[in-house]
Amino acid sequence: MKDQPENWKLNPRAPTLYLGYGGVLHVGEGLIDTDGTISLDSGGRLFEFVPYLADLLAPYPDVQLILTTAWVSTLGEARTAELLPVELSGRVAGTTLRYPARMGEVNAGIGRTMSILRHAVACGIETWLAVGDDLYGVPSGKEDHFLRVPSDTALGTPSVRHALREWLAANATASRSHP
Repeated sequence: MKDQPENWKLNPRAPTLYLGYGGVLHVGEGLIDTDGTISLDSGGRLFEFVPYLADLLAPYPDVQLILTTAWVSTLGEARTAELLPVELSGRVAGTTLRYPARMGEVNAGIGRTMSILRHAVACGIETWLAVGDDLYGVPSGKEDHFLRVPSDTALGTPSVRHALREWLAANATASRSHP
């Protein structure tokens, strides 16, 4: 396993998005062949909805990303982040790789949620939102920190983009160059 890139600097005070790939940035789960080519089990386009996220984040330069995708286990943290366009990869401040789900959590289908919570608490993240299609078992009182995305439409869902836009407006600081 490769170490986390040195240029990743986590700021616990910065608004933070915990971000999955499958069911969020595209419809479907990633597959990797023996040549290292990545495709989706849905036959869809890899990172199809990245432009939506990039546009939503553009006015908010202080927002950082924590990757929650399982891709980091296979591809490594740096390679997984490098797959994103620069306007997103430059925002990556870490992953949840070092905060794995426990076996009971995985069996209960709440592994991703618990991994995110463990990371947020351990790192002292103050303002955060997890965006994913597999966010189950959210503890009472933490619901406002989780935005569950329909896996069959991902960020292509207007109501999801609206909810994310609202969260950003309430929790992040817009730059002066964006109205």
